[in-house]
Amino acid sequence: MISNYLYKCRQNGVFDKINALWIGNYEHESMISLEKIVLDVLEDDYKFPIIKSDNFGHGFLKTVIPIGVRARVNTEADWKIELLESPLENKGCEEECIIHGKNLKKE
Repeated sequence: MISNYLYKCRQNGVFDKINALWIGNYEHESMISLEKIVLDVLEDDYKFPIIKSDNFGHGFLKTVIPIGVRARVNTEADWKIELLESPLENKGCEEECIIHGKNLKKE
């Protein structure tokens, strides 16, 4: 099922528009890893970095993944992903949000 979604993304040009791909944990009954599925779909046609993180979803440790927020990916750095803008701006959220010790609420 995930491979069908990824192939649909490929056919619709999604991978032509992104600069990096952030994937999470996925377990299929066939025991094929998500990494293998992604690499099979991409077929060496794309050169963007791919980051895998198990720290979001249903596990104990969770990472917030804001959708639509500009970010910088550096696979050589300790923190692989740096948010370049607050995920709370213009979202109507007045609460404080702290990710990796950084307060993301705009002052």
